Amino acid sequence: MIKHNQPSLFSLSTTDDPYSIYEKMRKCGDIYWDDKASLWCVLCFDYVHKILNDESNFSTDHLATRAEPVLGDRVLAQMTGKEHDEKKATAMRGLAQIALDGYYLPIVREKVNHLWEGLAEFKEVDIVNKLAAPFAHDVTCQLLGIDEQWKAQIVPWNRSIVKFITLLQQPATARTKQLADAKLFRHFMLKMIEARRKDPRHDLISFLAVRGYREGVSDTEIVALALNIFLAASEPLDKTLAYSIFELLRNPDCLARVQSDKKFCEAILSEVLRLHPPVQIIPRVAVNDVKISNHRIKKGDTVYCLIGAAHRDPAKYNDPATFLPNRVEGVPRSAFTPSAKHLAFGSGVHFCIGSMLAKRQLLAALESSIPYLGQWQLVPHSLVEAGLYTRGPIRLCLEKVGG
Repeated sequence: MIKHNQPSLFSLSTTDDPYSIYEKMRKCGDIYWDDKASLWCVLCFDYVHKILNDESNFSTDHLATRAEPVLGDRVLAQMTGKEHDEKKATAMRGLAQIALDGYYLPIVREKVNHLWEGLAEFKEVDIVNKLAAPFAHDVTCQLLGIDEQWKAQIVPWNRSIVKFITLLQQPATARTKQLADAKLFRHFMLKMIEARRKDPRHDLISFLAVRGYREGVSDTEIVALALNIFLAASEPLDKTLAYSIFELLRNPDCLARVQSDKKFCEAILSEVLRLHPPVQIIPRVAVNDVKISNHRIKKGDTVYCLIGAAHRDPAKYNDPATFLPNRVEGVPRSAFTPSAKHLAFGSGVHFCIGSMLAKRQLLAALESSIPYLGQWQLVPHSLVEAGLYTRGPIRLCLEKVGG
């Protein structure tokens, strides 16, 4: 029988603070059976790291029902062995060629500067919806090669895909609408692939449509990869940028430091990713009976690696709930690599392929934002956060200094 006072992920609304629930779970142990959700919650940093690196005992089979219905085909995280290695290499070559060659980043800086300049006339702004979210969508569309005229149409489609994948509980009617939107987005992407194969441009879809196709990536796999990149790039990007602005404005010493030394931005981003990881849950499915700590996880059990809890594990981090960019546990330069001292990009064979792209995007955005931040201050108590699977600000208001 389920105890009504037992902490559960399924007892939370999307705007509830999950960290208080994580701490209640942690008091019961580093690995916690959530009776109401019928799954294991892993809260200890070392155990999360161990599970994400243990392909032989933990799989990504959950994606067949959580992601594949909206993406239309398998993604890299569902692949293993030679197939995974070859298609991952193709995707990474595309990202490197398009995003890291000196052409893309000036556009990123131009877009964030343009958005900041557009806020000059306002005395108070919601920085999430007026800057962070538009910025994330703009630069992701630029990466993929989606023209500006289509952005207003595809952003709602992407939002439906995000909801299908990340909402832990929702009515069947909502899922039906999300599946329909995803189908429209896939059709749009297929048409785009056909067009770019005939007339390639300097974008990721053109690369995948031509070279990726020659290297054995099917059109439906290209679509799934493109949609996955759209949500995996835009979702964390807006959340991390908004949280970075939030932390700089509520920590004047940190703002003064980055104003005098932009290299400190890497430490800011590293600590934001630790304290406010945009991806809070990375699921796995046990493919064998496994014993971790004193718990026996049975074959077929769902395991939620709680990144937000792992990042506030007192056994791993000193004063884990405090924003400390100078903490000795973090090495900013490695914050976007597999050797990172956090798990914001996952770990193991399925470590995020876009981590270095994210680093360049976020550094460009944050460095470009620094000259503007001195003109703004936080509106007290205006931060509103939402999400359990992914989590971030949905509202954060700034006001002009001096009114």
